[in-house]
Amino acid sequence: MTEEKELRLETKCYDAIEYGYLYGLNQKIPDEEFEKVKPYMKNYRRKDFSDGIIKVTGRPEGYRCLEKDVPKVEEILHITNTLEKRRQKIEKAFQNPIEKQKLKDKALTWIQALFTKGGTQPQQDLSRLVIHSTKIYDPDDSYKDGRKEGNGELFIYTPHGMWYIINNSSKGSNHKLNNVKTVDGGAIGYRLMYDDNLDTIIRIYTEENMYSGDKLY
Repeated sequence: MTEEKELRLETKCYDAIEYGYLYGLNQKIPDEEFEKVKPYMKNYRRKDFSDGIIKVTGRPEGYRCLEKDVPKVEEILHITNTLEKRRQKIEKAFQNPIEKQKLKDKALTWIQALFTKGGTQPQQDLSRLVIHSTKIYDPDDSYKDGRKEGNGELFIYTPHGMWYIINNSSKGSNHKLNNVKTVDGGAIGYRLMYDDNLDTIIRIYTEENMYSGDKLY
């Protein structure tokens, strides 16, 4: 017998142009319950986005709600594991330097395991990923500051998934491992499809620090 999954709202996609994050339920609920929250949700389609879904990462199509309507939907459905509670838990850990580092270390361990074990490694060009990206995280400015030495990591959100990019362009690196072409010499890249939990741990690890270095194409 499988354990019943806890009902909650999760991020379904990120729209870089207009909506930001859109939220949806993590499981199907009875029709009569869904009718209660339907006024706060919209059945999004490609035409509802400013640029189609060119600047959207995740699964935009379907019943979604805006962040401002999340508390109302949670209240109606008696959801106890709320978005605000989950955020407060992270914020509380971040207030303690030791707990913050533990959480970031744990997040990186999960990231590495998920991407290396479950991700794909198609041949790609970094410039193409950047041009089509919805956002690019650069943890601790590692790529910005380490680029010339061939170091650093990036997390690139694109319409086709989320990429974990590891700069591998230093002279001593094994360039045969590279599957991502860069102007600096190459990188190792792993791709996974958008997932709410993965997005959360990436945001924890990177502290949502956006790439601010020189152009990557």
